[in-house]
Amino acid sequence: MKLRQLEAMRAVCARGTTTHAAETLGLTQSAVSRLIVQLEDEVGLRLFDRRHGRLQITPEGQHFYAIAEKVLAGVDQISATARDIRTLQAGTLRIIAMPALGYGLLPDTIAKLKTRYRQVKISVDFGTRPELEKGLANATYDFGIATLPVDHELLEVEPLCGVNSVCVLPLGHQLADRPVIHAADLEGLPFVSMESAAFFRYRIDELFGRLGIRRILNIEAQSTIMVCNLVAKGLGVSIVHPFIAEPFAHRLLVRPFEPAIRFDYGLLFPAGQTRSQITNEFVKTLQDSLASLGRDTSGFIGLDTP
Repeated sequence: MKLRQLEAMRAVCARGTTTHAAETLGLTQSAVSRLIVQLEDEVGLRLFDRRHGRLQITPEGQHFYAIAEKVLAGVDQISATARDIRTLQAGTLRIIAMPALGYGLLPDTIAKLKTRYRQVKISVDFGTRPELEKGLANATYDFGIATLPVDHELLEVEPLCGVNSVCVLPLGHQLADRPVIHAADLEGLPFVSMESAAFFRYRIDELFGRLGIRRILNIEAQSTIMVCNLVAKGLGVSIVHPFIAEPFAHRLLVRPFEPAIRFDYGLLFPAGQTRSQITNEFVKTLQDSLASLGRDTSGFIGLDTP
């Protein structure tokens, strides 16, 4: 039994004659008649009565067609789904990112992608570096974004961008008139830090320790999002990723920081996995957005892209 035979039966039921059915299918009248005869021979049933040039479905044919119609509807759905996936009108994209990166980088890219591909489902999770590596190695996610370096045999890593960290200050702070904040400017000031186990915290403490600059360290937070919220409440100053600082720009002051503390970020993919079309489209949109920011660094200070 061939799908084309069932399509011929459907067309005849809908149009009443093999001539009209042929117009629907783009075949000749004789080809449609031949398909109907072949179908009847294969199933061993008389599906139609021939009366005055028209085909009248038999009771047996009606019973058979009730099942055949469900099969054809399923085939139609498969074809529609394939078309939607091919044109990026359907599918699912699963992303995991370190919080500081996902919060600042992903919303704009998701918004741009959804304007073009409204039916695509996008899920975003935040996680620590071990959580990213585990989820991607297990192919739970399509890709991730993390601070480099990352060295994992089950992951493919591609550079995304590099940025210099920025200094964030409460609105109206005594250093508000400084276009650039130097490490020495923060001598003796309350400083909101990341938790002690964070690599970001280590980089900052190492710099101030090497320069012999003392800060008042009595507030810690688990994420740079919370750090910015605490700075906005006037509880101190801090050094953060520019991707986090930018969304808070209306609540606090963002200034370049010297000496620069540079961080490199990368895209992480499950090794050996073929990337979906929607994954490639999302990555391209993200890279284009970063390239645009690299040409206009008024918001993201010191942004470099590959």
